[in-house]
Amino acid sequence: MRWEIILRGRGGMGVVTAGETLVKAAVKEGKYGQSIPFFGGERRGAPVVSYVRLSDEPIYIHREIYNSDLVAVFDTSLFNIMDPLEGLKEDGILLLNTKTPKKLWKNTFYVDAVEIADKLNLYIAGWKLVNMPMVGAIAKVTGMIKIDSVVEAIEEEFSGKLGELNAEAAKLGYEIVSKYD
Repeated sequence: MRWEIILRGRGGMGVVTAGETLVKAAVKEGKYGQSIPFFGGERRGAPVVSYVRLSDEPIYIHREIYNSDLVAVFDTSLFNIMDPLEGLKEDGILLLNTKTPKKLWKNTFYVDAVEIADKLNLYIAGWKLVNMPMVGAIAKVTGMIKIDSVVEAIEEEFSGKLGELNAEAAKLGYEIVSKYD
């Protein structure tokens, strides 16, 4: 099984780190993964994309993703400036970070990652870190990687209290992600 995932957000939200964390978690389970970040002017607030492939078998392709199985939108304000659903397969999954769920695709899931970041006081330079709740939600929605592997990858990347808080954020994202019916 292979999942091709597009992560869309803004600079400073941890989109690139989220892709890397998903791949590290997959590798911990003996699976394969790629994280390919793509961004223009490296500035806080600018649109950022990270392409992620997770697979049970070796991955021989290395390029951006044009037909994704899942698009995760870290900031719904992106809908005001672009079409974040571009490239999403007809039967693909849309995952939104939102407090007010809307059905924007046949298979729409949502998680309030901002609320999780607020609850755990996860901020950097005034930006709420929504990436790890989104990683937890992606793990749940895809079923490709276990939350324990995600937690282990996070705790290896971030030490001490920061690692604990980010791991807790991922667990909460995993637990509360919901499908919009």
